[in-house]
Amino acid sequence: MEPFTWLPAERYFYPLLDSIGAYHRYTYRLRAVCDARRQKLLLSGDTEQHSGPIAVLQMNVSCLTPSKLETLMAQGADIIAIQETWKSSEQIASMHTGDYVLYAQSRVGKGGVVAVLVRKTLRSKRIPLTIPQHDTSLEVVVIQAALDQNRDLIVASPYVRPPPQVTQSFRRLVNCLPASSPFLLCGDFNMHHPQWEPFLETSPSEVAAESLELCTDVGLTLVNTPGEITYARGTRERSCIDLTWSKHLTVSDWSASVSPLSDHYMLTFTPHQAFKDTIPSAPKFFYSWGKCKWDLFVKDFDAQLPAYDYKKQSTGIKAFTRALITSYRRHCPRGMHKDGPRLWDDTLMEAERIATDSKARHLQLPTPDREAEMQRTRSQFFLLLRERLRNKYLHRISKLNPGEPLAWKYISGRKKASLPSPTSMLLGGGQHTYKTARRAANALNRIFLQFHPSHKSVRFSKGIKRQWKGRTPSLADGQHAHC
Repeated sequence: MEPFTWLPAERYFYPLLDSIGAYHRYTYRLRAVCDARRQKLLLSGDTEQHSGPIAVLQMNVSCLTPSKLETLMAQGADIIAIQETWKSSEQIASMHTGDYVLYAQSRVGKGGVVAVLVRKTLRSKRIPLTIPQHDTSLEVVVIQAALDQNRDLIVASPYVRPPPQVTQSFRRLVNCLPASSPFLLCGDFNMHHPQWEPFLETSPSEVAAESLELCTDVGLTLVNTPGEITYARGTRERSCIDLTWSKHLTVSDWSASVSPLSDHYMLTFTPHQAFKDTIPSAPKFFYSWGKCKWDLFVKDFDAQLPAYDYKKQSTGIKAFTRALITSYRRHCPRGMHKDGPRLWDDTLMEAERIATDSKARHLQLPTPDREAEMQRTRSQFFLLLRERLRNKYLHRISKLNPGEPLAWKYISGRKKASLPSPTSMLLGGGQHTYKTARRAANALNRIFLQFHPSHKSVRFSKGIKRQWKGRTPSLADGQHAHC
């Protein structure tokens, strides 16, 4: 019989460590699944609001159009800072902003330059910042969004016209805001400096150096990845003039991506404060759990998780938090509408992807064929988007032909005309007194909308969105609903 000998220590402890790692991974996933199920049960597979990190989008759109605005809103960001809208306040106010509140700044005698869109689920307000009329170098709009009860985020969207200048208005912008509040300064500065353009062959201008010194003195930190292109036109023009500055914030996932909307790139990032060693209970704002692509969610989530290290608990929790939030944003539809299919479906997403890829290929190696392909795919994308917008927003019911089906959301969403008084001659010579508006409406319905064998009479009920059995809403229905 051979004497007993101890095996190497790692033979005993490594399986235990693997088990601990597996247990932690199982705990994380179980927590995420339980949270998702809890959210799903709360509203029976619809949507629910919850706190968490926010997503910010920044872009110089070079003329804001309804198609470009819809494309920006479809990215799912909570705050959108845009420059060079080239629209007046009245023109911007007439655009459909969906789930966003829009704050715009117009220049006297010229089109508006800057705007900020904030999701309606964030309480927000505008911070007034008056710029003298003689200062034509700077345009800016500043907003304040409430993240928690005692925590506000200030976002400024500036546009500095070329040639850039550091004016008194610019100094007030970076100096006069509350020193303790988290602050994002994201816009088009039209300045060149080796700090963000290391490939710059000439010396930086005095204006760029002064601007950099001013921002760093007040505690602003440059978020841009040095050398990351934010503007490209033609074969040789490349620069980093779109800048993102932050204060009292940690910004992650900053990226600049080619977009068919403009020569400027689309900048996206996630601002947040320092991570805490706790597992997040749920992601941000509106997610439709019933429509989540769970297979892709799990696959993407596993791919992002690093190997478990029991010595680095905090690092593991940070990685898990980032993977969870990223997977939610990629595979859980956000802000679902209850009144029909989403505008931004798979067909439109594919058209946008093709247009973006063709533009990226052209910028990488410009050729006449690639330029023609870029223009063709961009035109196809905007043509498809404009067609969807025409069908989504019907400004007047009178544009429909008689008998043409009308979506119920346009009937229920319109302001109803006032009903006659309960003693009106229209309701039978004042012989009856109706205690409720609903009974008065039904009486008016019986008198003026006589029963016809081909269809049932229309009755006004508490649920105005209830569909009539055996009928399709049409133009005539919309007219009756507003009589």
